[in-house]
Amino acid sequence: MWSEINRNNRLFMLGNFLFALSDGLWMNLRQLHLGNLGATPLEVGSVLGIVALAGSLLPLPAGILTDRIGPKRVILGSWLIAAVGTIIAALATDWYLASLGFGVFMLVIAANPATVTYVILNTDDQQHGNDGQAQRVMATVFASWPAAMIFAPTVGGLIAERWGIASAMWIATLGFVVSVAAFAFAKDVRPTQIEQRSDSRSLFGNQRFVALTIYYSLVLVALYLGYALAPTYLEMMRGYSTADIGFLFSILSLGSLGFNIIVRRTRSQVSFVVLIVAIWVGTLLIWLTKNALVMTLAFALLGAISTMWLLAQSSFGQIVKPQQRGLALGITETVANGAVALASWLAGALYERTAAHDLPLIVGAITIGVAFVLWFAFGIGRLMQVPDSNSSELDYQQTNEQPAA
Repeated sequence: MWSEINRNNRLFMLGNFLFALSDGLWMNLRQLHLGNLGATPLEVGSVLGIVALAGSLLPLPAGILTDRIGPKRVILGSWLIAAVGTIIAALATDWYLASLGFGVFMLVIAANPATVTYVILNTDDQQHGNDGQAQRVMATVFASWPAAMIFAPTVGGLIAERWGIASAMWIATLGFVVSVAAFAFAKDVRPTQIEQRSDSRSLFGNQRFVALTIYYSLVLVALYLGYALAPTYLEMMRGYSTADIGFLFSILSLGSLGFNIIVRRTRSQVSFVVLIVAIWVGTLLIWLTKNALVMTLAFALLGAISTMWLLAQSSFGQIVKPQQRGLALGITETVANGAVALASWLAGALYERTAAHDLPLIVGAITIGVAFVLWFAFGIGRLMQVPDSNSSELDYQQTNEQPAA
């Protein structure tokens, strides 16, 4: 498997690992940071929704830019923006300014279309009709994120417990800069401009792409309903400390790493069933249990959420033409962030409806079940299959640029 990953993807793995290690120090503590600065659960849910919308501003133009100038510059620029947002949030003395910092940080989502494009481009030259290689390589390369997240949330929780959440943010800022420096040594890659064929269709004429985009957006709403305010629920209703919550998110990342291995070894249709069932069970367990060991299992199962989106992006990247990947992935990230924003707002609105504050978890479990039924009813699994006609277009060319210092 390691032989299928070239030098560029290995350097991206390193940069991605360092970025995730920094991100994980504080990202799962945002809800608590806002609460410490005076925000109510409803305001926290609203802020998370607005922040998710902020993340939807740049993926589309960034995707178009990726197709024109190559993905490397887009990734580096986005990671630097993340550092700026973290600094703003760390300096915040009220939850309004912290919200602004989180909004700026979420502009890093602009890098997502570029990261997927970069990894696929560095796989295309070795594929030669090797069925499933792109999915295996993506699952391996992007496993660097949950691998870092196994440690980062626990460390971040301990730092926050002793010195405050802002201290974790300052350490993360330094980590973001180091991740940029590491990835800067990778070479740029861009899709070869292939002559359009007479039977080629426009992106929006690609019915499989449109159908999968709509479906996965609905799935994300279902998945994030129970997940969005889970830290707030655990702190307020279960009495968990910041360090406890950090540990649970480390377990979540360990679960995500395990699910990445499953995706690497199984067909996409089978992977989807495993992932959505795991998330459904995990959501139910958070609602039903007070046992710490069972809660640990619940968060391990919720690690399937990030793997689910990885599976979706892998499908999107392979059913469109190489020259359209940046645009296509920009569209899917924009729509996905809109879905997460809606789910976050709904979670905040539902949270205060009952004294037990468990309505987001209940509604989330129900909607996940509905999404699972729709997967079978509309034959979504068939749409995820990679068309053979794409294999002849999977070329790329490396630029003559020297690695940046």
